[in-house]
Amino acid sequence: MLIKNYYSRLITILPISVAVLFLSACSLNTMPTEAVEEYEFVAVGYATMDAQKGATDDIKMLNAIKASKLEAYKELAEQVYGVMLTSENSVKEYQLQSNGIKGKVKGLVRGAKVLRTYHEDDLYITELGLNMKTLPFLKDAEFADNEAVIKVQSQVYY
Repeated sequence: MLIKNYYSRLITILPISVAVLFLSACSLNTMPTEAVEEYEFVAVGYATMDAQKGATDDIKMLNAIKASKLEAYKELAEQVYGVMLTSENSVKEYQLQSNGIKGKVKGLVRGAKVLRTYHEDDLYITELGLNMKTLPFLKDAEFADNEAVIKVQSQVYY
């Protein structure tokens, strides 16, 4: 009687435990996970589609895609190289006559990856990432962990 009672409980518990194990295995993430790469520099470029030149909406969208990508590259260059600022002020008889400031960015950006590109309403958005340490052509650069790099002392000229 004791063995019969044991088997009857086992028969009712076994399917339930198998179902629980199966469902818990299904809830695990079986998708392969990609290594998340961290970027030292991330830039976002924006462009409106209505402001673009083009005969059709498709051409305007393609131009907005290009413009947003270039804007993101400009943002990356600003982060990596900085912005050259030029300022002009004009004073006459102790009064400010004119005041102006100009910004200029110049630099070469290699190895940037497009992280996301999408549009929201009329705005086209491109996100770029740049990881300086993983770029193969920069293996001997000063920011790489390399003892053989020759470092030049900074000079101040007056």
